[in-house]
Amino acid sequence: MKKLVLILCAALLTCGAATAQKKKAAKKAKPAATEAAAPVGSNAEEGKKWYDAERYDQARKFLKKAVAEGDMDSKVRLAAIIYNQDMDPETANAMFDECIAAGSAFALERKGFCTLQSAWDTKEDKLKSLELIQKASDMGYGDATAELFEVYLNGFKTFADQEEIVAKDEAKAVEYAKKGAEQENPECLAYVGMWVYKGQKGFEKDEELGVKMLEAADKASRRFFTTNCLEPAKVLCQHYNDNGEVAKAAAIMALLKKYHPTEI
Repeated sequence: MKKLVLILCAALLTCGAATAQKKKAAKKAKPAATEAAAPVGSNAEEGKKWYDAERYDQARKFLKKAVAEGDMDSKVRLAAIIYNQDMDPETANAMFDECIAAGSAFALERKGFCTLQSAWDTKEDKLKSLELIQKASDMGYGDATAELFEVYLNGFKTFADQEEIVAKDEAKAVEYAKKGAEQENPECLAYVGMWVYKGQKGFEKDEELGVKMLEAADKASRRFFTTNCLEPAKVLCQHYNDNGEVAKAAAIMALLKKYHPTEI
């Protein structure tokens, strides 16, 4: 536990430094095999911005230009669009595989995620996709670790016939959340922060550290925090209200009501 706290504190310091430089707190010191920061205003950066906003037609324009300029992460994003929007897995997988051969953990994660979430792939395909995501996680890519956390937290079934692929396993989910938090993934930081704040899932209760982790997740992307981390976001809101920081709570709660109107 002490080791985890030290690692998480170091991660929070890194997040704080990134924020001070006007970068997302979720940006991590990743191996060369993972996503690389694109120059501001470049085709790669514009493509990433629209891709993250799920405006794929707009993203495609910039990503194609960035790919022509040799940007590998843009090629991965374009492949994901081709897989999901054009429903052309053959072309997309060829692009993914070129990037994987070059050592891209991002490509491993995106190919695995696309296959995992597709409606037409088989159970065997889904299991192979989990292997790809695991490889990306082992390379230090926190988004891949967060996906494994979700898979074991909720279980996973095929879309067509609801055949179970992965059974719920809370112990494994918690382990992946811890690993993802150490990799500074915002979703994992949010959930581990909530558990630390409450003293749950085997974590020693530490409200101060828990709040720091929740705030780091929020600063990484408030939109993501409020859409994908409902329970942690509610805990942070309650903490702010309990400590007289009503304005901070209200700003988060407004988005929670927008994104989760039936759950707030």
